[in-house]
Amino acid sequence: MARTTPRPPPTLTQTLQPIVRHCPCCGDRMWAAYHHYRTLTTLEALMRLTLQMRRCRNPACPQVRQPSRPEAAGRLARPKHALGLAVLTFLGPQRSAHHARVPTIHPSLVARGMAVAPRTVTHLVER
Repeated sequence: MARTTPRPPPTLTQTLQPIVRHCPCCGDRMWAAYHHYRTLTTLEALMRLTLQMRRCRNPACPQVRQPSRPEAAGRLARPKHALGLAVLTFLGPQRSAHHARVPTIHPSLVARGMAVAPRTVTHLVER
């Protein structure tokens, strides 16, 4: 089912750049190819991330045109997920230590100001 209310606007904006500026294979400087935009829901805020992607331009390099992502993006969330790692670490003890069920966990996330559906909480508990 589609979302019935619009997603709230992001409250925090952050730009991440890769630390590695040179290609690990050939050593040439990688150029900033494009930006990838991502919205994450964390326990504190709704974040709008701008990820700067870099690529090697050396045609002789085996990693030519392979994107290099910012390393810090892995600390915030898993790839292809809209909820941050802090949300998963909040749900883990709720589910395992306190044996809380989804109808109990969902209101605690909503009380923290997160706009999350009960089905999303179910999928998070399964992960």
